[in-house]
Amino acid sequence: MKIIQVRLARSIWLFDLGDLNPRGKDISEDLIDWIKDNYDFKIAPDPRVIAGGVSAAPAVPGNQAPSGIEFQRGHFQAREEIFIEINKLTLYNDGIVIDTSSSTADSDRFAQDLLQSAARDFALAFDDETVRKRLYLSELIVRSELSFDLINPRLAAFSRRIEESMIEVPKPQFQIGGLSFWSEPNDAGQHRVFALERQLGKAVEDRRYFSRAPLTTDEHFKLLKELEQILTEHKPTPKS
Repeated sequence: MKIIQVRLARSIWLFDLGDLNPRGKDISEDLIDWIKDNYDFKIAPDPRVIAGGVSAAPAVPGNQAPSGIEFQRGHFQAREEIFIEINKLTLYNDGIVIDTSSSTADSDRFAQDLLQSAARDFALAFDDETVRKRLYLSELIVRSELSFDLINPRLAAFSRRIEESMIEVPKPQFQIGGLSFWSEPNDAGQHRVFALERQLGKAVEDRRYFSRAPLTTDEHFKLLKELEQILTEHKPTPKS
């Protein structure tokens, strides 16, 4: 298995935004300008919008939440001689959300740098105990030799039954398109989903798959390789 593209590497750091500014310093407008300039964001909010407050971050990665304060298309030096684009930074009243197309590790590096640098330059309160929880969302495009038909040969036969039932001429061919694992819903009725499916618009022979998981990029890919092994270990050996 090979990663073709990191579609999304999202890090969600949950904490009370007010904890950074316990004495209520009037820094809102300066802080927004500082974030824009320090990380070269091409799109930044009007500093006056923060006066109306911000909403809550999504409780589950990938779920929609009310709009926070967004910065888009910034840049950050994640490692020596390695600069990444920050696709989006969103500030909420209970945390921050960082989207990159690099890795969740790099998204975390940016979050750490943002909070530490802001604390230093604005004399704010930030330490290792400030962040109460970290959540992740990883979306990958991968190339793999796996076959969903190996889950159960009867499913492949059922795919042919779908074809036979079609009235179109010529009849479209069907194959199993994906596999997903769902958690039990939380108190808000939301599920955590690990999914692997054929990439939309790509032929079977392209061997391209899209996967989404509430995990770090590295852990996501590690589990995908494990799943690939499970789905290919009983692959029939071609006859000579």
